[in-house]
Amino acid sequence: VEDNRIAWHGRYHAHGVNEYEAHFFLEGSGTFLRDRTKYAISPDRLFLTAPHEFHSIIPNPQGKPISYYAVLFTLEDSPDTRKLLNRERALTIDRKSRFYFDDIVRLNGSGDGILKKAGEYLLQSLALRFFCGGGKDGEGSPGESRESPGKTPKRCVHVEKALNIMRKEVRNNLRIEDIAAQLSLSGEHFARLFHREVSLSPHQYFLQLKVQDASGLLISTAKTVGQIADYFGFENQFHFSRVFKKCTGLSPLRYRQAYLQMADFVPRDLPPEGPGP
Repeated sequence: VEDNRIAWHGRYHAHGVNEYEAHFFLEGSGTFLRDRTKYAISPDRLFLTAPHEFHSIIPNPQGKPISYYAVLFTLEDSPDTRKLLNRERALTIDRKSRFYFDDIVRLNGSGDGILKKAGEYLLQSLALRFFCGGGKDGEGSPGESRESPGKTPKRCVHVEKALNIMRKEVRNNLRIEDIAAQLSLSGEHFARLFHREVSLSPHQYFLQLKVQDASGLLISTAKTVGQIADYFGFENQFHFSRVFKKCTGLSPLRYRQAYLQMADFVPRDLPPEGPGP
């Protein structure tokens, strides 16, 4: 992906419930940001992001263009998929594995239902091989949550409702206590439930949600950083820039320079309603 074409896949964003994304890098250099952890991009590096994990690709301006596969897929919630969250999800794998990704792309784009199903099985096989291995029967990874055999953990309804509230109110300055009150929960209990499900505090997630939507406007509108900061309810441009850099590793202006797709860019005003383009 040339620098001026990486914007969409490289933007700071997260995926929804049961959605995972694998990135396998073939060449180029830069940084892969997952939440606030930075990993060096190099050939044969494989990263897996889980639902609600914010991530971004930051290219090295002086390096060669980045070439990689990005595969977005869904997994039903189960004890096995929950194990993915407690495994090492930044790996260096065998270079020949690129041919597996070649096959996944080819099979998925074949238009044949049977071949597409074969591609799904191949992807599942890779996920099991690279991210679910390790440990003897009955033993988990350090810190791994243990589920009762045969039981599928249920997602917290309160957290799902909270996520929907946050998405609808992303332009406003929601207080965590206000969200908890809408859910008829105490602030402390709500914060504990939310962190258990999402691995971030409600405040951290809401700020990152603002940054995700703001990053979309940075690379798709001609509005100033100050206007975007005001649009998403930040105290001022300085506050927005500080939060944005803390989340993405780049200032808003540097982010715009790195990810703006000049070939597709059509300057336009901010949308009258809604957080994103």
